[in-house]
Amino acid sequence: MTNHYYRKKAAAILHYLPASDMHPADTYFHFSFAHYYDPENMNYGVLRVINDDDVKPASGFDVHGHRDMEIVSYLIHGHLTHWDSATNQEQALERGHVQIITAGAGVLHSELNRHDDRCRFLQIWILPPAKNLPVRYEHHRFTDAERQNRLLHIVGSLGHKDEAPLRLNQDVNLYTSELTDANAEVRFELQAGRQAYINNFEGVVSIEGLPTLETRDSLEINGPAALKFRAWDGHAHFIIVEMPASED
Repeated sequence: MTNHYYRKKAAAILHYLPASDMHPADTYFHFSFAHYYDPENMNYGVLRVINDDDVKPASGFDVHGHRDMEIVSYLIHGHLTHWDSATNQEQALERGHVQIITAGAGVLHSELNRHDDRCRFLQIWILPPAKNLPVRYEHHRFTDAERQNRLLHIVGSLGHKDEAPLRLNQDVNLYTSELTDANAEVRFELQAGRQAYINNFEGVVSIEGLPTLETRDSLEINGPAALKFRAWDGHAHFIIVEMPASED
């Protein structure tokens, strides 16, 4: 893997990850997963997995189990049918939908594309703060207007229930924005003692003083940092995973 390093300030060390390093097939693996294994790229703090999945029609992930993991799915395009053993119900998901699963003591689930168009979604795994947590499933559909040209807080922690409609047990926050106006700017303050993983999955986003992220590019950054985002070509859609700074 080719790594590209930049330094903005002593407290804000940045690691830029171009899409070409994401091991593409039908899925872009950001960290070691399935057939891709790199002991130097297992996680970023409590962020264990980001898979950019492109699911063909009449395919997907049949019933399988997880435990001791918190999983977030962000629908980008198409339709996805979710089932899990906690609710024993199917949920039809499309663009704007975000779902969370606390696998905890163990859960079975499936994610299938039963439609004629391809489905693309981000599968994000967060390491939980403890083992054998109660299993929990939630989903929420956000409107286009909620994320367009603004920063939208989509997932927070249980300790901050009023800040985001979806919650995990871990101390993490997920934000998204879709910039559709070349003059629009959104800002994010990354505090000292925190770090963030930023993935741009549609369009091109410029971040003042930092590398421009094209489609599927990502970066890792430590706080403190004041981040200013603009759409390079009039459209950008990205996600920020903010968490405690790791000790290593």
